[in-house]
Amino acid sequence: MRKSPETEAVKHNDTNGAETDRLEVTVMSFGYKRGDAPSANAVFDVRFIKNPYWVEELRPLTGLDKAVQDYVLEQLPAQDFLTSILDLTVKIIPQFSHAKVKHFTIAFGCTGGQHRSTTIAENIAVSLARFFPEAHVRVMHRELDEVADITADGGRHRHSGQPREGAR
Repeated sequence: MRKSPETEAVKHNDTNGAETDRLEVTVMSFGYKRGDAPSANAVFDVRFIKNPYWVEELRPLTGLDKAVQDYVLEQLPAQDFLTSILDLTVKIIPQFSHAKVKHFTIAFGCTGGQHRSTTIAENIAVSLARFFPEAHVRVMHRELDEVADITADGGRHRHSGQPREGAR
């Protein structure tokens, strides 16, 4: 019988080359105007946060750019949301692990998937990597065609073959 990706244990090699089970956490961003929400354990709509798209100098940028991140993260509703989501996820992710579900996906959507959801996903991915240093944390930005692994020290390692136009 074939296991589903949601219940398949992620196999990684430890430093001695032995295979180990390791929790895999995927944090996604997406845009509602570009398609349905992705399949995930939890999906959150962040369109309540003021949109950087309407700020002329931020429009061509994305949530991977510091100027957009600053604009989004200085908003009190965004700060409260991040605190609440982090509190929730650090409580429920271990429960999935105890239930032998080794993959947890959380997705954040906004209108275009360029600014708000990308900023929130990046922030949550870094926070979860720090909180669960033993886990493999990946951030995926559907509308940006961007995939990166996030390390406990906040490092960001893009997957090869994932070009990013207009890298800043």
